[in-house]
Amino acid sequence: MRARTLTLVLVAALFGFPLALLLDLSLHPEGTGLARPTRALLMDAAFENYAEALRRMGDFPRLFANTMVITTLSIAGQLFVCSFAGFAFARLSFRGRDALFLAVLTTMLVPDHVASVPRFLLFRSLGLVDTWYPLILPTVLGGAPFFIFLFRQAFASLGDELGEAARMDGASPLRAYWHVFLPLVRPMLGTVAIFTFLATWNDFWAPLLYVMSPEKRTLTLALAGFSRTFSTSVEHLMAASAVVLAPCLIVYFLAQNVFLRAVRVAAKKS
Repeated sequence: MRARTLTLVLVAALFGFPLALLLDLSLHPEGTGLARPTRALLMDAAFENYAEALRRMGDFPRLFANTMVITTLSIAGQLFVCSFAGFAFARLSFRGRDALFLAVLTTMLVPDHVASVPRFLLFRSLGLVDTWYPLILPTVLGGAPFFIFLFRQAFASLGDELGEAARMDGASPLRAYWHVFLPLVRPMLGTVAIFTFLATWNDFWAPLLYVMSPEKRTLTLALAGFSRTFSTSVEHLMAASAVVLAPCLIVYFLAQNVFLRAVRVAAKKS
């Protein structure tokens, strides 16, 4: 047990060191970050770096709101479509179900960047470039086959007596999905929501391809533009990075119990 605890502490320190270094550099006075790479966080800390970083990023409230809207819609679409598809593959019987499920799993073998060119041509032909639709629709339309697989496994692990009881009560498959099965996979809903939030919030490639107007930019685009300017100091760049990273850390620490519960359930049922 002591060796296990020591191993966990070492692993936590290994993964926590980059975050601690980022926070440390963000609190250095301008021009001293690389000269003095280590220092006490609260000793002569330059908290004004954060205000200056937000000012240099531009209209931060608009950037934050844009990113939040895109992320929220992506999470809602991902949860509904992936859970509904997983329910259909697990609890409904129709011709070609297994072949279709295999086709969905096969798409996991295709790297996302391989499909970026035809996807861009499709959205350009539809006149959706420089809008948020290309950032939201791929997720809303079930752009994560792995999540469909997770929901399929979660629904399949539930007892057949639940479906039989719902049918005896006269519930349709849609009503059984919404009132009976979906509440039983809440840990999986939370896990998928966390992963979707992290992926969408930190997404840089899709906004870079599709967003041109300054008023439609996301935080990742603003951060990339921030780092490309010649006058940017390391301290202000680290402060801006910490601000963009903060919502991800908050969401994970608040929802980590849901994530761990889903992992335990999946491990127990496997």
